[in-house]
Amino acid sequence: MSIKLSYNRYIIVGLMMLLMGIISHHTPTPYTIMIYMNGSDLESDFGLATSDLAEMLDSGLNAKNANVLIFTGGANRWQNDAIPANECVIWQLSNGRINELKSVGKVDMGKPETLRDFIIYVKENFPAEKYGLIMWDHGGGSIAGFGQDEKFNNSSLSLLDMKHAFEEAGLGDEKLEFLGFDACLMATIEMAVLASDYAHVLIAAEDLEPGEGWDYTFLSALNGRPRMDGFQFGKVIVDSFIDFFGDDSDEILTLSVTDLAYVKPVMAAMGLLMEVALDEMSEISDQAYNNGGFNGLATRRAKTKTFGEGSPRDNYADMVDIGDMASLLKDLFPIQAEAVHSALKKAVVYNRHNSDVDLWGLSTFYIYGGKSQGENSLEVYSALGMDDYYTSYLQKFFTGLQLRTWDDVIHEAYVLLMPINENVVRIVGLCAHENGNVPQMENERLNCVTEIWPKINEHPVALFPIATTENARKYAIPARLNDCEVDIILSHSDCGWKISGSRNRIENVYQKGLDPILPGDEIAIYYQEYDFSTNSETWVKSEAFHAPLSLTWEAAPEGYTVGKRHVDICKNVMYSCTSSVE
Repeated sequence: MSIKLSYNRYIIVGLMMLLMGIISHHTPTPYTIMIYMNGSDLESDFGLATSDLAEMLDSGLNAKNANVLIFTGGANRWQNDAIPANECVIWQLSNGRINELKSVGKVDMGKPETLRDFIIYVKENFPAEKYGLIMWDHGGGSIAGFGQDEKFNNSSLSLLDMKHAFEEAGLGDEKLEFLGFDACLMATIEMAVLASDYAHVLIAAEDLEPGEGWDYTFLSALNGRPRMDGFQFGKVIVDSFIDFFGDDSDEILTLSVTDLAYVKPVMAAMGLLMEVALDEMSEISDQAYNNGGFNGLATRRAKTKTFGEGSPRDNYADMVDIGDMASLLKDLFPIQAEAVHSALKKAVVYNRHNSDVDLWGLSTFYIYGGKSQGENSLEVYSALGMDDYYTSYLQKFFTGLQLRTWDDVIHEAYVLLMPINENVVRIVGLCAHENGNVPQMENERLNCVTEIWPKINEHPVALFPIATTENARKYAIPARLNDCEVDIILSHSDCGWKISGSRNRIENVYQKGLDPILPGDEIAIYYQEYDFSTNSETWVKSEAFHAPLSLTWEAAPEGYTVGKRHVDICKNVMYSCTSSVE
């Protein structure tokens, strides 16, 4: 349901306070919080910025305890009757109202100078004992950065863009108490290291965030404790976020609080770990798994907890949990891996999640699924100026991924194959588990090899596993929805199967939340076709059909073939036939 902001209730336009010189002479308040709200499609399509503004208005925050300044822009339209779409505006939250302070015209929120000027304006006019900055929009991790301004060709801020904005805004002399990202994938060591010169605390998510994002009623906590430090306030934000969705949520939930004074030692420990890994990989050797070498390192990379995964058409973020990465290398390099763990424990002071594996609160870029874009990604990474050994390791590992045409198989799954000709098959079904079984559905264990396969509106589909939480498994189906390339996301939990929505394949960043699939939407499924004569894959698209969508499980048609999908340590894929469906 769209939440409207009324002029009569919430807006006081044309305040003269700045012209009268009142604000700049106020006694500093305990906090000034800046919210850089790049509305993007999250607002223009779904009103999610409007919903968060309503939470701020309803928070009950007393303006004596904190100034809250909001910079709005970046959306083609705003789903309320207050925020204009054709200009960027600075607003002040004040006791249940938002007051328009200044229009800055139509400016690009993906430019560092826009962020810089907002910070400078707020610091000059709203002095405080502590400053916080929240970045609101999509996020893409260490390579893609933050934000998507619809008004400027989906312009975004790289990590270096944000560093430049912080530096030029004077945050090197007066640090933020906290830097927060209400966005996906931004709890990265690379962001933390660059931000450590400009802020004391980082509050961000390792994985994708739900579309609703943070629960901004957390602002009311400042009424009782207006002088909380960033660690205490960060804990309030994390708890309110996780509790908003609840323990039984099937959403992916991660949020952590990091002490930026201790993140450079984490990066240094990662460098020492990868220095010894470089020696192990010096000749891209063919040593067996237990003996290390490239094969051993690649096999461990394949098992590392990865964030932002999608179908094979949408799997480029390559952000991994640092602690899990070190755990999987501990048998090879115990001293160095333990040093990474020790450094993480000092840096990450609070961390909550619902992942099925233990998460440590900070992620890092580790190229693997996005090797097709590897040269560009590594160029961006090198420019960040992180640890030389870690950067060299990524480059050497990427070389290994490129050189190997086929290697040790690390994953197999049953597939349903539709013959196209004597050499080519179309993959129209993929079993969700390595053992050939789909998860329990309606209290029955169903074997997809001998019994049934999934269909969406009578179209067979391959379910690519992408994430597992404590309460659900998530799968992606590559598709085209109206005019957009998407993954259709399915969840399976104790409540059964659910078509959760779609996730756009955004060029620069990863989508926060899922888009609903509405009745009448036009959908086409993407299928891989595999040529046995050349061992090559191509993507083809089904005929279009229309929502609403329904998921069914049916026997394979006669003449189809059951096979196996083999994935090697370098993410190369091959298929083999096992039997025909009679």
